[in-house]
Amino acid sequence: MANAIKYWRNQKNISQQKLADSIGIDRPTLSKMENQKIDPNEEMALKIARTVGVLITDILRRPPEEVITSSHDTKGVEQ
Repeated sequence: MANAIKYWRNQKNISQQKLADSIGIDRPTLSKMENQKIDPNEEMALKIARTVGVLITDILRRPPEEVITSSHDTKGVEQ
């Protein structure tokens, strides 16, 4: 499942360690969530959302930059 944990953490200038400590997990587990190796459960996604100040739906969907990039096809466009 795609998620936007890393995107929002970076937008709020929060280190992995600080976010992990705030939500009660270790940094390697947070890293695995950010890299989609494991999925956050609902409770964990809610803790992350509250900590970074966004909605849980913002955490559980693709990062905005990924949506923009994947929705624009640049083939055949002169640059």
